Amino acid sequence: MAKEEIEAPITINIGNLCKGAIIDAFNDELRKCLDNIYDLNTPATASREIKLNVRMKPDDSRTRIASEFTCESKLAQPHPVQDVFFVGKDAETGALFGLLHDPRQASIVFTAPKPKEAPQPIQFKGAK
Repeated sequence: MAKEEIEAPITINIGNLCKGAIIDAFNDELRKCLDNIYDLNTPATASREIKLNVRMKPDDSRTRIASEFTCESKLAQPHPVQDVFFVGKDAETGALFGLLHDPRQASIVFTAPKPKEAPQPIQFKGAK
């Protein structure tokens, strides 16, 4: 009779813990960080971080362990965008509202000048 080979037990590592999903989740968060680094709307030198949290909860016998993980990234926030707007007040109701343009600024109304006609080209006459 041939000897039957016994398989060695498979030990847990980051590649097979939680069915290997940790590596996929890390790669997804790494992609988000790299996209954020190349986003021109964010500060170039701001730190980004990836946080991997693995939770293990054993049963009473300490031989069976439930495991779960979370993986999240902390990205740089976009540069702040500043703007101004003006406040108007309804004369009848007193209600306030925002306006894009200053209501106290008078409009400049004018008629655009007509374009000048191009001068006629000079015509040279030959000698007789």
